[in-house]
Amino acid sequence: MNKHKSMILFFLIAFLTGTQTFAQDGKVALINTFIAKANQSGAFNGNILIAEGGKVIIRKSIGYADASKKIPLSTPYRFHIGSIAKEFDAVGIMMLQEQGKLNISDKVSRFFPELPGWANTISIKNLLQYTSGLPEIKYKTVHSDADNWKDLQSLEKLDFDPGSRYSYNNNNTFLRRRIIEKVTGISFNQFVKDNMLKVAGIANGAVDPTDSDLLIARSFNNEFKQDGLEVPISGWTCLNIDDFYKWSQCINNFCLIKPESTGEIMSSFAADQQAGLGGGELKGNKVITHTHDGSALHYQALLTTDASKGRTIIILSNQRQGNVYEIAAAIQAILDNKPYQELTKIEIK
Repeated sequence: MNKHKSMILFFLIAFLTGTQTFAQDGKVALINTFIAKANQSGAFNGNILIAEGGKVIIRKSIGYADASKKIPLSTPYRFHIGSIAKEFDAVGIMMLQEQGKLNISDKVSRFFPELPGWANTISIKNLLQYTSGLPEIKYKTVHSDADNWKDLQSLEKLDFDPGSRYSYNNNNTFLRRRIIEKVTGISFNQFVKDNMLKVAGIANGAVDPTDSDLLIARSFNNEFKQDGLEVPISGWTCLNIDDFYKWSQCINNFCLIKPESTGEIMSSFAADQQAGLGGGELKGNKVITHTHDGSALHYQALLTTDASKGRTIIILSNQRQGNVYEIAAAIQAILDNKPYQELTKIEIK
């Protein structure tokens, strides 16, 4: 190639690169405007991270860290992520299976022979797929793990035969965590900190934070009445936006469990039902998509990844409006150069 052709090629590449950068800058500006309008209308208060092409293009905090309206949010703040925290016990179970310490075909009675006869019929896989037949936790009277354990010990009959139906509830999660404790001999919270967060490079994760912990975003309603941090059962991991992204990357890169194990807890009992990792698609040794949402009190969170575009969207809110999927859809539309819907203005009383 002569010098003249080399120069033309160089300028063509530079032009195309500059055009792509300009286009992406325009999309970032549109997304930032969309988020700002959502906050101004009262439709969103929280933190958002967006990666495109495998690179983070937006890390944004908007709104307040608590109901006082005096402390602005920033990216180090950690949020409750609701049901997405169940990924930690699901992954933990698969870690122990890979270590040969249990098998998901094992019955609950192997670990807790003191439970009633129904424990002989429920497998760990039933717990992972929410097909155990266990009833929901009695939240009006359960205020601790001990309270819930007493209820399980006195439970006489399941709601249905294990493996025959699907019922999403937290007694499945509760027993997954207790099995991890039984097998490892340490608390579930300590297991998460020592064997999962550290390996994933997560330095700031908190499990069951209390009022004494710093940088915990506090949730509140539309009247700015703040929630407490008390939870009826233990084991809820809280993450900031950057550590949440590290967790997503850990799942995608199999840093804790193998692809086979990942596929096991990404596969649901039936279409449009939850599994241990929420939902998604795995082909061979690659996570194609992964989506999981969660809510607790007035927190709401959403993780969605699309490997074909190197895209990850993480939304954390501490003033739940039930619109995280709408926010993600608008962001995806902007990134794909498609029309998008502004969030409907809400009235904050």
